[in-house]
Amino acid sequence: MSINPTFMDAYGFYAFGDGSNLRNGSNPPYGVSDFLSMFPQFGPDSNGNYVVPPSVIQTFISMANACLQQARWRSVWPLAMGWFVAHFCTLWLQSQADPNGGAAAVLEAGRAQGVITGESVGDVSYSADLSLATVDGWAAWNLTSYGQQLVTYGKLIGKGGMYVW
Repeated sequence: MSINPTFMDAYGFYAFGDGSNLRNGSNPPYGVSDFLSMFPQFGPDSNGNYVVPPSVIQTFISMANACLQQARWRSVWPLAMGWFVAHFCTLWLQSQADPNGGAAAVLEAGRAQGVITGESVGDVSYSADLSLATVDGWAAWNLTSYGQQLVTYGKLIGKGGMYVW
């Protein structure tokens, strides 16, 4: 789809009536070091071992770059990129298993986690609400605080106009 730039106002918005919340543009560079400067907990530990490998982080950065436009998010864009990447890094960490743990360990790591809704200590009990992870609503974005923050801001930014608190 090509957009005629003669319809662009001074702020980079396109004037298309009901579609006036459309944005166009390319994103500035954003790399692993940009992410780790805001979220160092995913970088190297005290022994220099990365909690999440840089190649995995870069994959999530590429996904975020394809999903989040700086023209829409403006000055919040670097933080939104970080939330997006941190969300997927957290889910990635939840799904990791010891390669020597066997099939049961791999299956347990790949099981949907859900949100803990109850637990006991005597005779061990545990319950989780998996409904938050369904594809309805915001799906897996609800499973991490990073995803929840991204969705909250995304609702504000995608709304256009104003937001009344």
